[in-house]
Amino acid sequence: MRYLLRTLLISFFWIIGFNSYSQKTLNLKELDIQKYKDVTPIVVKALKKCKEEGVSKLIFPKGTYHFYPTFAPEKYCEITNNDNGLKRTAFPIIDFNDFIIDGNGSDFIFHGKMIPFIIEESKNVTITNLSIDWKVPFVIEGLVVASDAKSKTFDIKVETPYAVKYNRLYLSLEREDSPYEQRYGKRFATWEHYNLEVGQNIFWDPKTMAPLYNTKQYSMPEIGIKAKELEKGLIRISTKMKKLPPIGSVMVSKGEYLQNRTSPAFRVFKSKDLEFKNVNVHHAGAMGLIAERSENITLDSFNVVLKKGSKRMITTTADATHFCNVKGTVTIKNCIFENMLDDATNIHGTYVRVNKIIDDYTLAIETYHPHQNGYLFGEEGDMVQVIDQKNLLPTTQPMILKKVERVNEKISYITFNKPITNKVNIYDGVENISWHAAAVLENNIVRNNRARSFLISTPRKVVVRKNHLSSQMAAFRITGDLGLWNESGPCDDLLIEDNLIEDSVYGGNRPQSIFLIDPQYRDKDDFEGKYSRKITIRNNTIKTFDSSILLAMSVDELVFENNKIIQTNTYKPIFPHIENVRIINCNNAIIQGNTYQRLDGRKGSILIDKKTTNIKVSKRSAFEDVSSKDR
Repeated sequence: MRYLLRTLLISFFWIIGFNSYSQKTLNLKELDIQKYKDVTPIVVKALKKCKEEGVSKLIFPKGTYHFYPTFAPEKYCEITNNDNGLKRTAFPIIDFNDFIIDGNGSDFIFHGKMIPFIIEESKNVTITNLSIDWKVPFVIEGLVVASDAKSKTFDIKVETPYAVKYNRLYLSLEREDSPYEQRYGKRFATWEHYNLEVGQNIFWDPKTMAPLYNTKQYSMPEIGIKAKELEKGLIRISTKMKKLPPIGSVMVSKGEYLQNRTSPAFRVFKSKDLEFKNVNVHHAGAMGLIAERSENITLDSFNVVLKKGSKRMITTTADATHFCNVKGTVTIKNCIFENMLDDATNIHGTYVRVNKIIDDYTLAIETYHPHQNGYLFGEEGDMVQVIDQKNLLPTTQPMILKKVERVNEKISYITFNKPITNKVNIYDGVENISWHAAAVLENNIVRNNRARSFLISTPRKVVVRKNHLSSQMAAFRITGDLGLWNESGPCDDLLIEDNLIEDSVYGGNRPQSIFLIDPQYRDKDDFEGKYSRKITIRNNTIKTFDSSILLAMSVDELVFENNKIIQTNTYKPIFPHIENVRIINCNNAIIQGNTYQRLDGRKGSILIDKKTTNIKVSKRSAFEDVSSKDR
């Protein structure tokens, strides 16, 4: 008995010792990190030590840390939907396994063009308990203090570092003093300073902390914007606008198109089983997180939010989160996404286009949008199919990629295991069906952002429930296209339930619906087939000032039921004559159990086109059928 007890005790303490060793930690307090003005080289050194010595957890003592690009390692990154280029990073998490970074509630402040975290070829990595911000934001925010309709000018007061050169206004990043000593009369970091010309402008309402209602009427052209400095911090803008912005609004400019997505907060590529928990992104010069060619990603309390006490209007200059060709499951829960200049999340694949038919088994394919140059479409062994450019439907059965040969950032040769004779045309698409994600989006808040809440384009099971959404455009967009972004693919089991949607679609760009299901056909009057299937929208509370609630195009098995719709008087309707519900080219559709509290007490309207078949609208429906009588 004593021998057995002794053996058990020895085994117990051996296990404890083994686990302690296997969970070895490095506390950066040991490296006196808090005494450094620029901690980038200290963190890079610590990460190298962790990798070499098998350390599984890196801990920051709670504090505020500044990261500069001067001593940051760099690598060339081709990042889909963002700007490619040499990227410097303070956290090169490359080929790490079973690793945790715990910020312990710290604030990470970045300076200049950096990507804080580059996570590649890694597995089972957790990032937790930290906040990311930039000392100088990637946007100019100018308070409109005067305007002159006769001269078509308006004046803005600017605090963000800026420059006015050659009658043009530029954002000046990294204008504050460099942390490095002067030598030979120059500072080490001066060559890292750069300017970004204003472009892609929008006007914000400081009262609502959101884009102006009917923002479209204040649109500025992308070219021909002239600027004159009247005095320090006071800029006169001269441009052609239909309507000058109201005094008291804020002009927001994120820079010239195709040059303003340089610095996402997190870049994830070819990695698996990642968790981001209790992370705040207060600002980034692109997306909060962009993940591609990865598997199983969880965001839990990953917040893209303004910092408390900040005077800024903008968090990320693009999407809060974005997932392209990710598989497994994407989980987004308990998150707040606010004040972005684009969507809360976008989950999709990407079509490549057929550039040339080489032979019966081989195609030359190309990326189309400039932000997809270098995009990794597929690798040997992936399952793919050809997509018809007109109807966005497959023209082949699934095939296996036998060979992928990259020519340059736009062109690759791909070889299939089956012949494609007479099944493909120039400019058709090719879709990688191996890399699509299932998703759970639950208990999140989206508010005060330009563009949409959730874009979902995946044929895996997706559940979206118990979210509170209020975005400038559609709350949900389900689409696919071969015309611009080339985003795939169709939904094939989407459940949207128990969400609260409040006063979305106030941008005025066009008649957007709260639920917008609209595959982008080349000719909207000449197409066939059903793009998506099995979409259920039920038990949601929808508070809306405008008319269009649901546009559903080309769906097989559509259910819109038991939704509570309440018309508000928050804003004046922008498109009051659009039918509330439009059903286009659908099959097996059910519209039932919905209620609609209109201010005028009347029923809502539903339009059903001639292509729609097998639709059931309950007799006690909240919507009156206004379809043409000769349907």
